[in-house]
Formats: sequence, C-alpha cells, structure tokens
Amino acid sequence: MTSFVRACLAVVVLGAMPAIAAAQTPTPGPPPPTTSSLWIAVGGGSTTLRGHCQFCEEETDYLHAGSVLADFGYRASRRADVGAEVLWTSATNAAGDRVKTTFLTAVAQFRPWASAGFFIRGGAGMALVRNWLINLDTPTVQKALAVHIGTGWAWRRESRIGAEFLAMQHAAALGDFATSDGTVENVLGNYWTIGAALVIR
Repeated sequence: MTSFVRACLAVVVLGAMPAIAAAQTPTPGPPPPTTSSLWIAVGGGSTTLRGHCQFCEEETDYLHAGSVLADFGYRASRRADVGAEVLWTSATNAAGDRVKTTFLTAVAQFRPWASAGFFIRGGAGMALVRNWLINLDTPTVQKALAVHIGTGWAWRRESRIGAEFLAMQHAAALGDFATSDGTVENVLGNYWTIGAALVIR
C-alpha cells in the first residue's frame, strides 16, 4: 500500500469519527417538568374537637364537624417547605351550642426522604374561637395561642398539580374564663383533623 493510499484512508477515518461519535450519543429526552417555588394547597377534612379545663369538673363531649383548610408557602429545598395555614371548623353539640374556630398559624414541613412523599409538619400562631362550650355570660370571640403538629403524604410533588393527605392535631390555649359561677382556669381546646388537599405549584 502506497503512502498516498494510506494518507487517503487516514483522512477518511478521521472525517468519519465525529459522525460515529454523534451517532453513539443518546438523544436527550424532554426536560423534566419545572415547578414554582411557591405553592398553595386547598382542601377539607373531618375534625373532632373537645374542650376541657385543668381545675373544673365539667366534662364536654367530643364533637365532630367538617373543616376547610388552606395553605400557602415557599419551597425552601427538596425536603423543606415554609408557609402559613388557615383551618376553619364549626361544630354543634347536643344542646345546640355552636363552636366556630379559625386557626391562623405559621407552618413548616420537612420530608425525611427527598424521593418519597412522606412529610412531618408543625407550626404555631393564633386561634379565634367563638361561643365556647363552657356557659359564658357573654360569648365573644376568644383569642388563643395555638400550636399544631401533623404528618401526611404528598403525591406528584414534581408536577404543577398534586395532592396530599394530612393528619393533624391543633391545640388552642384559651386561658381563663369569667363565668357566672366564677373563673374557669386554663381552658384548652384540642382539635384532631384528617383531610386532603389539592396542591398547585
């Protein structure tokens, strides 16, 4: 084989190498869906509530009612979210007394496993309670310190629209009440909620 033929073959091989490499490079797929760092969740649930006090003999019943839930916040990382929550519920006992409660709290959610939907959450803020079950002289809106904890599972976390299931407990420390029979001390309301929400990112 002459030097000229060898040179021609070398040129052909070098010219074909980029085409061969391009053919072996996998074609990139469609980009993953992008979601906003901001999110909002709207849903509802079933709430069981009970009020009691530390130094009184009056026993109150467990009441069951529907509830409305709204959350909005910011996705701080793949595992953590921060935001605010509003939970509203209205329940009636056997005597016809109605309790309307609105929780306004800051909330934080943490996912122990970034690839799974399980999360835990907690927060604190304020509760507005009207017409508490204890027989008050003039039922008014009572302001209370509120805390809550909970857990849940989220589906389609990387999509624009997802869903989540929640189980939470809220507590409202209402303090002391002045009634016709005297002062009722350390009144506390406990609220247990199971619900679901639609999440938009």
